[in-house]
Amino acid sequence: MAQLKIFAFVLLALHLCLTQAMAAENESASFAQGKQYFDQGRFDDAYKELHKAFLQDPADLEVNFYLGRAAFESGRLEEAVMAFDRILIAEPDLARAKLELARTHLRLGSRELAKQYFKEVQATNPPEQVWKNIQHFLDVIAASEQRHFVNGLFTFGVSHDDNVNVAPSEGSVNINLSGITIPITIDQTPISDQIYNTTLVANHIYKLEDSPYAWKTTAVNYNAFYENQNIHDINFLSLASGPVFQGQNYLWQVQGMVNQVDLEYDRYQGAYGLSSSLTWLVDPTILFSIGATAQQKNNYQDGDRDADNYLITAGPIFTLGPNRITFALGKEFENAAHDYNSYDRFLVLTRYDRQLPLDFGLFASFRFQNTNYDKTDPLYVNNRSDDVLDLSCGVSKQLWQAEDKRHSLAGQISYTNTKAESNVALYEYDKNVTAAELTFAF
Repeated sequence: MAQLKIFAFVLLALHLCLTQAMAAENESASFAQGKQYFDQGRFDDAYKELHKAFLQDPADLEVNFYLGRAAFESGRLEEAVMAFDRILIAEPDLARAKLELARTHLRLGSRELAKQYFKEVQATNPPEQVWKNIQHFLDVIAASEQRHFVNGLFTFGVSHDDNVNVAPSEGSVNINLSGITIPITIDQTPISDQIYNTTLVANHIYKLEDSPYAWKTTAVNYNAFYENQNIHDINFLSLASGPVFQGQNYLWQVQGMVNQVDLEYDRYQGAYGLSSSLTWLVDPTILFSIGATAQQKNNYQDGDRDADNYLITAGPIFTLGPNRITFALGKEFENAAHDYNSYDRFLVLTRYDRQLPLDFGLFASFRFQNTNYDKTDPLYVNNRSDDVLDLSCGVSKQLWQAEDKRHSLAGQISYTNTKAESNVALYEYDKNVTAAELTFAF
């Protein structure tokens, strides 16, 4: 009987040893297969195999580490957190587990926890590349917590205009006096001049925390100073402010706006209104934009030109490698205090941009507008109708860019030919403008 008990005990011990050996072998096989899948980028398959190995030995730190990484890469973020937490319970100072846990919390949106673990690892003086990677994540967190953003550009330009007085092509114009048509000789001598201009655009954006909404304010100031023909000196000031909503593939803005134009340092025109624009990313190569503006214009020097103005524009932008092609159509309506200043306008714009080696770029554009006035001006015989065509081309060069890419300096040289045709000879003209500009972006 005693011999039988000893024999049974030996069999049981052998069974237990064999079972443990088989379990260890299965665990080793699942772990090896899981690591292989992980290295191949098959993260779902890796997670399944590593989870089998975990069930066979939950205390194995290496299994937990790879299980956490596979869970992270396959989108199982909560499971990843639990895996790395188990490691830190056993090894509280294990830097690589803290680093992976920090990445996981960042992906979950727990920025404070992520920052805590990143700083703990960084304090251990890790290898230089690891330290730089951690600092990159910390910079990303800091940027995501930033609420106020300021950017803009300042441009200084010099141009030469060979017809600043818009001298008409024809030498006479027919005017209407008491129903009698009388031809009047007009000065058709173009005057050329040098123009110095500055443009400042400043944007402030306030982002709401954990929200797709922001508030954007834009200020614009443009000045043009003529070397000789000072009567054409212009100052333009504009302020626009309103909410911005950013979706996954679109950006929608609504802004109230007010602007002021001074001509030769005297108040010329003021306006206020509302604008809205929607930009939609159709696919990585196509943007579609649509905008609408409504404003009330007040002309301080001629009350007959006070008007309600409405503008709608729409069109796609195609980006194909270094090439960008822009199309836009527009329709504008202006209802003035007197009907002979009211008009309907149709706009067409096409522009081609190409990036070249060595930070050069070139562009060419075509802009056409047709304007039809509602009623005949008492001085003229016909309802006025104008066609204006602008043809432009130019080349640009990025001259400098800061390491953080937030500041840059660029130069541009351009040429524009404008040809205007009208059924009222006074408004027919040709002009050529050559310009050179420097732009600092911040």
